[in-house]
Amino acid sequence: MKKLAVLMPTYNCAKYLQESIDSILNQTYSDFDFYIYDDCSTDNTIQVISGYSDKRIIYIKNFENFGIAKTLNLGFEKLLPSYQYIARMDADDWSFPERFQRQIDYLERNKEVVMCGTQGYCLKNMNDNPISAWEYPFKNDYIKYYLLFSATFHHQSIVFRSEFLIRTHLRYDETIQTCEDWDFWTHIVKEGKVVNLPNFLLKCRVLPNSNHRSPENKNKHIKERSKIISRYWADFNIILSVDEVYEYYYGNKLLSSADFIKKIKFLIIQFNTLYLKELQMDPDDRKKFRYLLARRILSYWKRSTVNRFNPLIWFVIIKEVKFMSKIRLIKSLIR
Repeated sequence: MKKLAVLMPTYNCAKYLQESIDSILNQTYSDFDFYIYDDCSTDNTIQVISGYSDKRIIYIKNFENFGIAKTLNLGFEKLLPSYQYIARMDADDWSFPERFQRQIDYLERNKEVVMCGTQGYCLKNMNDNPISAWEYPFKNDYIKYYLLFSATFHHQSIVFRSEFLIRTHLRYDETIQTCEDWDFWTHIVKEGKVVNLPNFLLKCRVLPNSNHRSPENKNKHIKERSKIISRYWADFNIILSVDEVYEYYYGNKLLSSADFIKKIKFLIIQFNTLYLKELQMDPDDRKKFRYLLARRILSYWKRSTVNRFNPLIWFVIIKEVKFMSKIRLIKSLIR
């Protein structure tokens, strides 16, 4: 069995494709085959790829436009039996040269880990070289809970352990069009250990017309997110309907003070229930998670447009919250 296959779907990304391909071919870890799946591009993608003579590149063109989820599943079916690891890459992003070496080294040392991501810079200008950025959680135990609020991985940074995907038969849900990755992670964490390396090893290109940011997909994306999050809450034996997730996470519904108090009490009960379970997190991650929950309360409060100086609402929130000390809660809500 070979060590590593790189799986990169592409669709009309010729403008950025050479930069992305070069970043993979220039990896310090060079023992891989590079599979580029063209999902029926109508631009000059084939001309860009044809300009390479590197024997590691294997070009495959779908016979029709399948979308990213089905394309990735097709890649899995072809590659999983022959490679120990499958690395993801996107056609408009850029990997630092040491990315694969760091991920493969980590996976070789930690046999229990089935999926390894990295940190990444999200940039409008890929020539930028920031020295710091917002980070996803590193550790498996925190990631499990963080997935209730965020996709938690840069999809294009992932390296999968093939044996795990073969054994569990887990694949992308092809009915999901804009956040198939988030859904996939929520299934994987129930079956195996996952991590994000602390290293920033990726530059992610921020495009206004990307799959989930385009105007025609934005509303669909929020609805798909809400379904995934609602289902994932149920894995913790907590019921938040799709409509409730949509309102609490993304909605901008104007509420009376009385309605807001009723709804915020319900949300706090769910947060209390979640936190007061036996969370397997270290103290630092517990602290971060408490703050995350408090800021979610604040976010909903702001979007409801209910007066933030209403003393009754302050009293209710402070009285009901059980996952954080009152002093820390107040500080979190007034920042």
